[in-house]
Amino acid sequence: MKNGGADYRDEARLEHMMRGVVRVNELKAGLARSMLREGDNQTELILYNLQIIGEAANNVSKEVCEQHPEIDFSGWAGLRHKLVHDYADIDFDIVWNAICNDLPILESALKPLVDALPKVPELPDNIGTFL
Repeated sequence: MKNGGADYRDEARLEHMMRGVVRVNELKAGLARSMLREGDNQTELILYNLQIIGEAANNVSKEVCEQHPEIDFSGWAGLRHKLVHDYADIDFDIVWNAICNDLPILESALKPLVDALPKVPELPDNIGTFL
């Protein structure tokens, strides 16, 4: 497995991708292309979640990528690369196309994989005990 810092398993990477998909879908509800613009909080949250999707996709193992050619792992990693390294020259038409056309394809391919993963019990929220 490629390793970009923390030692996450493929299952966690797939879950990170799916969580990003869900968040972008929530953020794009009611959004028009003309509303995507630099400096806008909603746009920046969308860009951040696209970066999460791409970073996770970039770190999924070669084996999983080969087993699931229906998922464009390298394309999502490439989008992340553009968003991070060409941040001053983001083409919002490309972003709009990604969230309107490519994201639904990713979601439909990713959802059955994530749904089939073993469920890990949620940890209790103990934060209140420290306040």
